[in-house]
Amino acid sequence: MTILRERSTPPLSARVVLVLLLLSLQLAAGHELLAETLRVHFIDVGQGGAVLLETDEHAVLVDAGESERAARYLSELEIHRLDLAVATHAHADHIGGFPAVFDTVEVRRLWYNGQEHTTVTFERFLDAALASEALYHEPVRGEEIAFGRLTIEVLHPEHSAAEYEGHLHDKNIVLQARYGEFSALLTGDADQSVEHELREREGLALGSTVLKLGHHGSNTSSSREFLKAVCPAVVVYQAACDNPYGHPHAEVLERVAAFTDAELFGTDRHGTIVIETDGIEYEVIPEREEAIEPPAAYRTPAAPPAVSASCESL
Repeated sequence: MTILRERSTPPLSARVVLVLLLLSLQLAAGHELLAETLRVHFIDVGQGGAVLLETDEHAVLVDAGESERAARYLSELEIHRLDLAVATHAHADHIGGFPAVFDTVEVRRLWYNGQEHTTVTFERFLDAALASEALYHEPVRGEEIAFGRLTIEVLHPEHSAAEYEGHLHDKNIVLQARYGEFSALLTGDADQSVEHELREREGLALGSTVLKLGHHGSNTSSSREFLKAVCPAVVVYQAACDNPYGHPHAEVLERVAAFTDAELFGTDRHGTIVIETDGIEYEVIPEREEAIEPPAAYRTPAAPPAVSASCESL
């Protein structure tokens, strides 16, 4: 007589528990990945530059404006530690706010290009840096530092500027921040000569999701060729309302409109601008909603632009 036996299987309840457990672990892992975000804050510091890169675990500040606004902003966000502070160059509207930052938060690392300057503002910056416990470093092209998923690469200068006696903009630190597929090119006050050098550097990938216009939107920066090489989806400039320099200059806005398809934001119009990203998708969150119209000279040009608004060819 043949006895038929059922195949041994776990009780139904045990299988259900196992499936539910696996699903919950997958959902939890997926939720964790989705919850990890990078927030890029273009802080409204008036006529100056200050950019905060913030994740759930890390914070990096690139420049600090001239006043205490950047320090107050960090306090409002309850940020008590900076993993890295970067002073791109010695002009007051980029380093003047650092003494207040050092007084407000713990700064673990400080990057500066090493170039000396003769102003009282620079002396105060040095005194604050020396009084802190920050590890000092003069970064050069090709160096990278990572904080979790956030990677920051130095694109300029090629060497320390400690012995350089030329213009402060020449050795300005230029950084590219990457987070998954998202990237932001932070130019400080790099002018067109630096832009040309970056474009000519073999193997240097300039393409970025976000471009911060050099020198507050001045016509000394943001050449047509550079804009097309970066091919940004979002362009941001940092300038004060009715500033005496006329930033951003009309011809720069014309070039942005003519040679990119980017959305344009400025701290003079929008206040602090925050871009949130999970490394794939991103959202731009301005403090104020206000459209920036292209200059009249571009809206009704005497002659059409020489090339279309495309990043594909020069």
